[in-house]
Amino acid sequence: MTQLPALRLLGLVLLGAVISPLGDHIHVATGTTAYDEMWLRIGDSPLWFPLFVGISTAALAETRVRLGGVRAAVSTRWAVGGVAAVMAMYAATGLLRGQPTALGVTLIAGLAIVVWSVIGDGRGAVCGVVAAVTGTATEAILSEAGVFHYASDSDGLLGVAPWLPFLYFTFGVVAAVLGEVSRSRNDQPVSSGG
Repeated sequence: MTQLPALRLLGLVLLGAVISPLGDHIHVATGTTAYDEMWLRIGDSPLWFPLFVGISTAALAETRVRLGGVRAAVSTRWAVGGVAAVMAMYAATGLLRGQPTALGVTLIAGLAIVVWSVIGDGRGAVCGVVAAVTGTATEAILSEAGVFHYASDSDGLLGVAPWLPFLYFTFGVVAAVLGEVSRSRNDQPVSSGG
């Protein structure tokens, strides 16, 4: 049994699935990534990609709620700001192609720390680490299998970009906040103040 209501989980799946092709488009358009073959697609993304991100969003949100200690002070603004930060970081990573690896890692790691320190907590960091490890490993496996590939100047970590774990960490922190917002809205009346 889930801690979050089924409709909230579905909403989180849809949120991740709708937003993720925008970020993926940036990577494809800049040549940071390329899909080797895809039959069913949404824009530049294979159908599985938004499903993967959507399901991951809901799973991380549910995980955060299960970890306990949902903060009463968490707000919808934190979630909206977090989603915007992830999308801005996604755009920035598309612009990093051809730049020194240290620049990309420093920029994305620094932004990840800022996002976590502003809206995250210890349990959110756990979700961030889970996302960083599983997301990066999944992409490394898929890249090795020939499903897609990173550009040769962006594949220095097991065939994926060295900044990728930090982007996934931020995604995990934000998904955790989405879980907290979803849970707090389930437990308390929604106020118009956000």
